[in-house]
Amino acid sequence: MKNPIFNLLKDKIKTKGPISIEEYMEIALTHSEFGYYRSQKPIGKDGDFITAPEISQMFGELCGLWGLDQIIKQNIVNQAEWVEFGPGRGTFMSDIIRACSAAVPRKEDLWSAHLFEVHEGLIKQQKEKLSKFVNLKHFDDFNDLPQKPLLFIANEFFDALPIRQFISKGPHWYERCVTVKNDSLSFMECDSPTENINFPKPENDNEVLEYSPKLSDFVSKISEHINEFGGAALIIDYGKESAIGDTLQAVRDHKPVDILENPGECDLSAWVDFSAVKQAANAAGTTVFGSKPQGEFLKQLGVFQRAEQLGTGATAEERRKIVAAVDRLTSPAQMGNVFKVMAILPRSFSEISPQDIPGFANNDERT
Repeated sequence: MKNPIFNLLKDKIKTKGPISIEEYMEIALTHSEFGYYRSQKPIGKDGDFITAPEISQMFGELCGLWGLDQIIKQNIVNQAEWVEFGPGRGTFMSDIIRACSAAVPRKEDLWSAHLFEVHEGLIKQQKEKLSKFVNLKHFDDFNDLPQKPLLFIANEFFDALPIRQFISKGPHWYERCVTVKNDSLSFMECDSPTENINFPKPENDNEVLEYSPKLSDFVSKISEHINEFGGAALIIDYGKESAIGDTLQAVRDHKPVDILENPGECDLSAWVDFSAVKQAANAAGTTVFGSKPQGEFLKQLGVFQRAEQLGTGATAEERRKIVAAVDRLTSPAQMGNVFKVMAILPRSFSEISPQDIPGFANNDERT
């Protein structure tokens, strides 16, 4: 028996014809009643995936101190607030605020955080974890954010934004769509060439190009805010420096599953095109550093030194877990290379060397 999202999609396709992958993902992930991010429990051992903040407190602490470094350098200690996209169970922000509070106590004026979240269950968990020591607000519109310096942070958020896919045939790109065939969802190519949105010329037939309109929109709004009011953005996700490649995937119970099977019951994501992030940020006039492999970023921020601190006085089993966590976060064979980090800073940083931006030393890319 098919699930509610399948029936909804089937009726829509029969009425209006094939839909784009972008529309398919939008409905499967965020439908107001049956969407994955509104009805499932995505994070943790009992969910479908585990994010870096859930692996170790070190991840959030080091990212928090990276942001605090920018807050101090920009002289916005008494103004800056945090913004997180896709905050999960609140673990990441909890570790960020703890690190910031330890370094720069604000007893009379707690750190403030604005969280972008659609999952009601996760919103409840975030409030329970953070409300006692953070001025916490949830938002779903950029216009609701304060006109002041903000530290934007997004870990495994942009990979969940809906994408469009295009397949090359000769000199043209044709959109990959979703249709119904034999009472099942199926991929098909559009009958006519799509419009070219500054797409590169195909080099071969059957190349796949991925494009996320929402990614560009998010990055543009973040960058415009940073340029006008100050602050910074740190984007961390698995990704690449190209739009080429079929990276769309579905995961359930920590295992890959069919993309079109049981929509709304599995996580859908695609590798982030960091070249598109850079392009959108540059167009808004901000300065971009990276992307940098997550492992190198964390090593430069002192993950080994922090692990040693945590291991002092710990039991042998606790030390083993700390070492395993560092390896998982930094090893090229695990998350160290496939996950990338990119920073967006005000245009005034355009002449700053990457050597002066923690985590980005020895990186020649600065635009």
